[in-house]
Amino acid sequence: MEGEKVYKKDPSRLSRLLRLLGATFDPRALAHVFRLINYYNYTHVAELRKATVGRDVRISPNASFANGANIVLGDRVRIGAHVSLWAGPGRGRIVLGDDTIIAPGVMLTASNYRFDDGSPVTKQAMEEADIIIGVDVWIGYGAVILPGVRIGDRAIIGAGAVVRSDVPNNGIVAGNPGKVMGMRRGAQALAATQALINPVNPGILDLIRAELPRISEPQLPLAFNQAGVDSFDLITLRTALEAATRLTLPDQEWAAITSLEDVAKLASFAGWAGPAKPMPPVAAKQPDTPAHSATVPPATSQITGKSNRTYLLNMPQMALSGLSESWLFKEIGDIHWGMITHYLQSPSSAITDDMGDRLYATFTRIMLTASPSLRGFRENQAFDINSGLERYGASFFFGSHQITGPQGSCTATTMSTFAKYGERGENTSLIKGTPMLPVPDGLPSIAGFPEFGTEYRTRRAAEPGPAIFSCDYEILPPHDINGVGLLYFAAYPMIFDLCFERSEGKGFLIGTSTVSKDICYFANSEPTETLRFDLHMRGEADGKIRHVASLSRTSDGKRMAEIISVKQRVEKLIL
Repeated sequence: MEGEKVYKKDPSRLSRLLRLLGATFDPRALAHVFRLINYYNYTHVAELRKATVGRDVRISPNASFANGANIVLGDRVRIGAHVSLWAGPGRGRIVLGDDTIIAPGVMLTASNYRFDDGSPVTKQAMEEADIIIGVDVWIGYGAVILPGVRIGDRAIIGAGAVVRSDVPNNGIVAGNPGKVMGMRRGAQALAATQALINPVNPGILDLIRAELPRISEPQLPLAFNQAGVDSFDLITLRTALEAATRLTLPDQEWAAITSLEDVAKLASFAGWAGPAKPMPPVAAKQPDTPAHSATVPPATSQITGKSNRTYLLNMPQMALSGLSESWLFKEIGDIHWGMITHYLQSPSSAITDDMGDRLYATFTRIMLTASPSLRGFRENQAFDINSGLERYGASFFFGSHQITGPQGSCTATTMSTFAKYGERGENTSLIKGTPMLPVPDGLPSIAGFPEFGTEYRTRRAAEPGPAIFSCDYEILPPHDINGVGLLYFAAYPMIFDLCFERSEGKGFLIGTSTVSKDICYFANSEPTETLRFDLHMRGEADGKIRHVASLSRTSDGKRMAEIISVKQRVEKLIL
């Protein structure tokens, strides 16, 4: 016999109003507010007032302190969100040396209850012992430091480590219980230490050989530059290794390697015995997002991994009586990064790796194809840009964009990674970085590295042919340099076009319209750099001119970008 059907009753407007008034004037609600204020006061404000605090100390507002009189913070200490520094109620001190960084979620306690006299734990006396942290110490996310521990200068405590015993100067600790896995003496010395501690993992070597088949066995122990391994090889290798092992490598550990053999000796891979069966991708539930958001322009809608924008083609979007190529590159770039920051739940200025270093947007390849050409778009006509985003691992993001108008259309594919400064302020020292993913399943990683990325790697490794035309280009900072001081990705196609005009003759750009542009980005430069343009190939058929060219830094000859450009000859401007 079926049970009686039950339906939810919707409260009337009057009942909802009465409930609101009751909650507003309920003294228990007001009491809860006071409890929250009191909690914040006695766990942060009041106790922090009692502590000894050095100069230029930065503390998250939700960090928790206990027995502040026994806490000493040195100069330039950084304390992250939800950190707990609980000194003992009697003599148990917590002392942090200068330049110490405490990542979010770390717990330091200088006291513990006894549990050995048969009475309830809360009735027993407390054991107290000082926690002394040296200078220039980094303690990773979620680590626990127990009473009596002394951590030496320049030591590093890995994420999630439980430290029960003393750590020597320069020691690198990981695991539960925490063990010294290496010594911080610079990248080369640390790699040598790891070689003594960790044997080569043959399974990891097999993965390296599969990912970088061009590397021979004698090249495995060589330094990366000697083995011909560049930063893009390393980031693709790291992504492939993390996907195969289902492990996340700490940035600090990865930064210490100097050869491919070092990769196979990393402590994180020590317990990995072989590849697991691939798991099917998880379909993510897409959250509802308002159609009009403060972070995106009007006539825009966006959910995770998707973006839809509608425009009216007016003068700001136009050039040479068609769709402006400069505007389009910028807009596609904005959409691509808008989808990424929406997924990462962070503004671009706040994206960091797990070491706290800021990461910067880095396009590695953009391919645009127009039909019939950019002159096929007409003034005052509406057009749409519908975009999607995929990721491979935590570092690679691929965007697909469809631009549709009544008389013209375009398709674009974008590929990007993240970079950070190797030497602060030096654009030529950019190295690849990996952001922290707040909700990995919000945009599941695709199974394999896309062909679009594989083609990029092939072009990056190939040497361009001889130049049939060359010229210099002086960077124009107000136009070519972006907001963080890097050569703007959207300036590259314009730089190439100006140089094409020099090779073809004045009026070339007025008499042609872009059909396709495929740009691979390899490096950046200082704003004061002079660039070298080299044209490697020119061909023409059916009124279409095809160029293959590259840009390099004149200071060191470093190839910065390569382009394959196709333009259609047009008889006149459409007015």
